[in-house]
Amino acid sequence: MSSAGAKRTASLSTREDSALKIMLNLFCPNDFKYMSNSLTSESHERRILDMDKIKLLANDPMWDQQGPTKNLYRFPLPSDTESLLAGRKLASGIPDGQIYQIGNFVAAQSPESHIGPYKWAVDLLIPDGTPVLAGEDGKIVNVVEVYNTWGPTEEFRDQLNYLTISHKGGEYSQYCHLAPNSVSENGLKVGDKVVKGQRIASVGKTGWTDRDHLHFIVFRTDKLLGNPFGFYSLEIRFDSEK
Repeated sequence: MSSAGAKRTASLSTREDSALKIMLNLFCPNDFKYMSNSLTSESHERRILDMDKIKLLANDPMWDQQGPTKNLYRFPLPSDTESLLAGRKLASGIPDGQIYQIGNFVAAQSPESHIGPYKWAVDLLIPDGTPVLAGEDGKIVNVVEVYNTWGPTEEFRDQLNYLTISHKGGEYSQYCHLAPNSVSENGLKVGDKVVKGQRIASVGKTGWTDRDHLHFIVFRTDKLLGNPFGFYSLEIRFDSEK
């Protein structure tokens, strides 16, 4: 991990910070703790969300009543038969009942971590180095790309690289477990506009994870009655041909 002095994160303007009071950091399929990011114009702070509270609300019907995304998203990875074959290899050791196919990808259900406000997150099993693509047109609002370590235990939870994009209609997409510096290596930074399908980063094991994968989630930050977490995920509508 980089030293504290070498950490480089990017935040939004004060106006945009107020619109994103909570962002998500998401980890590997068997996580039991979560991080959220409280953004300010001065710093990039993180706080632990109470997993017990999440479990208490895990089966609340509110997570199913918000409907799918308004926007139609492409898969955030190149889609071909090689992706499917690679995903099958990476699925080794995951119970069969927790593996499913979506498009040309193998995904893990992650039943112990994709609960409550994280319910609709998708873990796509894909090799490190695979290009990460913008799911929809939008603007980059947050980037962390300084970490280069990973592992299957809690001590790695703070070492996650990720990128967040804001989209029309108040939706945000987030791409987690990115290779170090892979956003800036693609010439991108906070505030840049991107188009659907544009390369924005590369997959890379960083943070709390046990295998190569991309964690993809679309969420909103508006108020939801009964939701104490400040955000909630949406079931993602994917382009059928991408």
